[in-house]
Amino acid sequence: MPKKRSPADFSRWFALGHLATTAFVIFTFGLFIYGLAWNYSTRRYLKGFADAIVPLAGSPKEKTEALAEWFRHEPLRAVPPVSGSNSLMYDRDPVTIVQDTRLLEICGSASNAFMNLADAAGLKVRRLLLLNKLGNVSHVVAEVQWDDRWVVVNPQQGLIFKDHLGRALTKEELRDPEVFRDAISNMPGYSPTYTFERTIHLRLKRIPILGDPLRRGLDHFVPGWEEATNWAYLPENPSLWLVVVCFPLFLLGILGNLIANRHGRNRPSIKSAGSLQ
Repeated sequence: MPKKRSPADFSRWFALGHLATTAFVIFTFGLFIYGLAWNYSTRRYLKGFADAIVPLAGSPKEKTEALAEWFRHEPLRAVPPVSGSNSLMYDRDPVTIVQDTRLLEICGSASNAFMNLADAAGLKVRRLLLLNKLGNVSHVVAEVQWDDRWVVVNPQQGLIFKDHLGRALTKEELRDPEVFRDAISNMPGYSPTYTFERTIHLRLKRIPILGDPLRRGLDHFVPGWEEATNWAYLPENPSLWLVVVCFPLFLLGILGNLIANRHGRNRPSIKSAGSLQ
């Protein structure tokens, strides 16, 4: 017959659980504070960077044009060595992007840099993904709010989509083939395959299995959910990842610690919650 566990055995397990959850709480809290500090320092850097580029008292139009001008004529920078060329495609750190000329030549990271600097300058901005006929992302641009209109900017070129009269255009207007052709005629190098026929703000397709059903469900039950907020802010800001991940883990650790402590104290053989006897 299996040996029956004594109260002392249970007391050891609860005491170990208490110590383990205490260590877990301290660890996640430390990462949470580090994430907050990282995010704060990133925002302060971007704010100073944006202030040097964008007129502080300008209108949204003036600020957007000044920022686009900087991207179009961004001064030469030293190219730092990297461990692998593929790392450029996945570097989302805002500070790294604005410091590295090569990253500003990639549509995704250039748009990320533009959005972060625009946000630091007080503009309302969001990412816009252009899809091809297969539903894959072909190009990444940004939208900036001017009064009640969201005009489209191509940060990779440092250009605002405008018609022949110089009027900034929205994605809805750019879905018209004639308007689109007119706009890109003043944007040398812009591929005519990067159309606005299909656009999204957040690529849920990257979520395995659940991505497509989740999008269909949200589109059906919460129409307009994509434009309710800037959903791309979190994925494009690694400094917030630790904060978002560690906070619920921190609360979970506190809950586990309280449970272990409470059950341990209810055992008559335990003298204290931290005892290992």
